[in-house]
Amino acid sequence: MLNHGKCIAAGSLALLLSLAGCSDQQGDTKGRMTARISGPVVVGVVGPMTGEEASYGTSVAEGVRAAARRVNAQGGLGGQPIEVLALDDQSDIQMSIRQVQSLIDRKVVAILAAPTGSSTFAPLHLVNDSKTLFISVGSRRHLKATGPFVFRHAVPDEIATEDLIRHAVGAGLTNFALITAADNDYSLDLSSMFRKALIKHGGAIKVQSDSYDTLTGARNMGVVITALRKSSEPLHGVIYTGGVGDALVLAQEMRKSGIALPLLGGEDLFSEEFLTGGEVIDGALVYGSFSADRKAPELEQFLKDYGQPKPDRFAALAYDTLLLLAEAIKFGGTGDAAKLREAMIEPRSFAGVTGSTRFTAQNLPIKHPLLFKVEPGESGIRHFALKAGPDAAAAAGQASAAAAKP
Repeated sequence: MLNHGKCIAAGSLALLLSLAGCSDQQGDTKGRMTARISGPVVVGVVGPMTGEEASYGTSVAEGVRAAARRVNAQGGLGGQPIEVLALDDQSDIQMSIRQVQSLIDRKVVAILAAPTGSSTFAPLHLVNDSKTLFISVGSRRHLKATGPFVFRHAVPDEIATEDLIRHAVGAGLTNFALITAADNDYSLDLSSMFRKALIKHGGAIKVQSDSYDTLTGARNMGVVITALRKSSEPLHGVIYTGGVGDALVLAQEMRKSGIALPLLGGEDLFSEEFLTGGEVIDGALVYGSFSADRKAPELEQFLKDYGQPKPDRFAALAYDTLLLLAEAIKFGGTGDAAKLREAMIEPRSFAGVTGSTRFTAQNLPIKHPLLFKVEPGESGIRHFALKAGPDAAAAAGQASAAAAKP
């Protein structure tokens, strides 16, 4: 999973667009802007393609390439192909800055970045100063107020925690223990989001505890187990906001102590590693961005375009991001970054393999997660059973908001 400290079906895409390097703009019979494109439409990708974090960069690059193949198979953009220029920043801040500068010098239409610290945060001043559209793919870190040309495409934890808690409360789970890992800033933030979601949807925190022992500087699940046992009221679930490895340890210690409660957690727990926990994780509720088991025409098309086994969420988000970008260019009728930004924040949604996406006027993503429950299969192997897709979660959220109005 990501180290927190480091780290949209598209319609016809045979578009006649006005991009950088285009000329002879004129209106067509439908009022769209048309143009002749003088050369390939270059989209940059930056991320680690080598080293320990290479999986993030390569997944984003392959997802972008898969979307580019789809667009190009339909005639490209304005009759010209999309060219993907993917550069390796080696998870190094200075290298990331150099690679992004080289993409800016190439006058790329946009730069898509892997969700690592060096790729997402190091070049922000460059892209804003040069007025280059920049989209971080999959980053869970807040990019608010980092400049007008910076976006991120991911499921926001604020929305995801609310959807998960709404689902859990609707299933009869109301009393929770909230367990934080205080040495992890992301855990602290996620705990705060879960707390707000519980207040909003009628859940209650009956136990609060911390898995981090400030005296030893290590995990102390014994303290957590003691706190769970001392609860004066029956509990229905345990929310854990720490890492996947510690979540497995907590689940095992709960089972040893005779505490049969389901775990709830964020996207970090939506992983193959978590599924190795066996029966102690049965019933766990988590959220995620992408599932190859989701029944949707967009998924079938993505898997065909991707052409590789087991694409991860970063590849799927990157695929959607390039198609989202193409739709923005189509809608805005230009490749100019300022006008592209305005097209990106128009009040409309893009339906993709990772669900619907739209952006606020502050460039923030509005996107709902998939909700999963860990269940044993016929062979006893645990899997994430899809309980609600992003569209269902969005509908539930709208109904909840409407019911709350006076």
